[in-house]
Amino acid sequence: MPPASFHAAARTLTRRIAGFWMIVLALGLTLVGVVLSLQQARTLVVRLMAPAELRAAHLAETARRIFHEELAAALDAAARDATSNPDDSPAGTFPFPAWLDAAYVWDGKNLAPLPGFAAGSRNRPWEGSLPDRLRPVVKTPSPPDPWIVRVENEKGPYWFALRRLSPLQPHAPDRLLVLHLDPERLQENLIAPLLPSGDMLEIAETDADSPWSQRLFPPLQSRVIRPTSAYAAEQRRTVFRLVAVQLALPALALLMLLAAMAILVRTARREVALAEMKANFVADVSHELKTPLALIHLFAETLQSGKIQSEEKKREYYEVILRECSRLTAMIENILDFSRIDAGRKEYRPEPIDIARLVRETYETYTARLDHEGFEHRFTAEEGLPPVAADAGAIKQAIINLLDNAVKYSDEEKSLHVELRRDVRRGRRGVLISIHDRGIGIRPEDRARIFDGFYRAPDERVRARGGAGLGLRLVRHIVECHGGALDVESRLVKGSTFRIFLPAAEVGAAGSDRTGPPAAPPREADRPNQQETQHGSNPDRRG
Repeated sequence: MPPASFHAAARTLTRRIAGFWMIVLALGLTLVGVVLSLQQARTLVVRLMAPAELRAAHLAETARRIFHEELAAALDAAARDATSNPDDSPAGTFPFPAWLDAAYVWDGKNLAPLPGFAAGSRNRPWEGSLPDRLRPVVKTPSPPDPWIVRVENEKGPYWFALRRLSPLQPHAPDRLLVLHLDPERLQENLIAPLLPSGDMLEIAETDADSPWSQRLFPPLQSRVIRPTSAYAAEQRRTVFRLVAVQLALPALALLMLLAAMAILVRTARREVALAEMKANFVADVSHELKTPLALIHLFAETLQSGKIQSEEKKREYYEVILRECSRLTAMIENILDFSRIDAGRKEYRPEPIDIARLVRETYETYTARLDHEGFEHRFTAEEGLPPVAADAGAIKQAIINLLDNAVKYSDEEKSLHVELRRDVRRGRRGVLISIHDRGIGIRPEDRARIFDGFYRAPDERVRARGGAGLGLRLVRHIVECHGGALDVESRLVKGSTFRIFLPAAEVGAAGSDRTGPPAAPPREADRPNQQETQHGSNPDRRG
């Protein structure tokens, strides 16, 4: 691989690696920000939901304590009613809790309603099957006092509070005090009053624990006390606002950091590219100056030595010296003009000129070199082209630069065509100057940059032909300063076509110059005859 290609590949690889690590760094910082955000949000949620969690735990414990106190009191009162003599004291003096649905005494065979308890007339589907379901429970050794059991029935589960009663007669079987607990009435009369209207908590039916919820006691263990949906939504909104505020500045700082990194990397790349182009420019200019100076020195020494006696040979040597001096002059003019453009000191003095005549004269001064290089070339121009307001010297310099490029980048098929015709661009009529060649062409990836200063395509075919990378930059500047447009059409190995459009200038009644009004492009049948100058044996090779 040639050194230039190797260095270009190395630079490309370095840029890609730098871009890859920038992306990795950005993704890493973003991931860190997301993790910190989630952690911050989790901490805030826990902090904001802590009061609701503590209140739910407190209410669940309070409800459990009240339930067991009221249940113990109800069992004691029911036991007194079941064991007291009806003639001694009136029954049912204790106000049983509203969540008790019924009270019974079971002697192992019969289930009798408690005399002092107002059982009411409610339909109780479990009464018939309750004795059979209580027998296994009675056999339980040393059950707790009280113990709460769940009895399954085809109608559903039922909850009872049981307590053993001492037998009335010696050797009589133990009796069992049975209190039916109604979960719905228990929730309505015991739990609901603990939750005032508009409270942050609610009772919900659930089979699974949820965050910040507290499961209740039997027979309400299928229910939980938890924060209301409205309260949880409000806390989520609060968390979102707090997290957004707390992360706004870090996110902004992260974006600014990434933007600054991108700007720094881009600036560094530009500086490196500019330094590299300037270094290449110095080397290319040195080479471009050295070659004609060497030729001038060689031919001048030969003429001075007196070895050349033929007048024809002397004229040939003089022509070479003059041609190389012209090359040096043009190169130095390009460098000086580029310096003036870069410093903003380049000025043009436009005036109405016959553009066809100017381009023809420039072309004719260049024909000697074209003939010397073996080019087949021709010049064609429509008759009656409108005048153009332009700086004649600048336009001539632009044409010479394009002709130089056509000669420099042509290989075996050496053909050149300079063409002038009317054209309309964006509603403005003017003159289109086209310079066609059949050279090596321009790669698609280089076309957007060939008009940049110091730019030299990283192509060995281009590098081998020398040049300073200033000519096309000057052409574009000249054309744009004259209100025109410059474009290129090229195919590899097939050649290139550079087109310069210059708007026409019209002379008003007072003799002042102004840009002409928009005009429709002339039809093909209305075009005037072309003036054509041909050189070479086969001017129509383009086809």
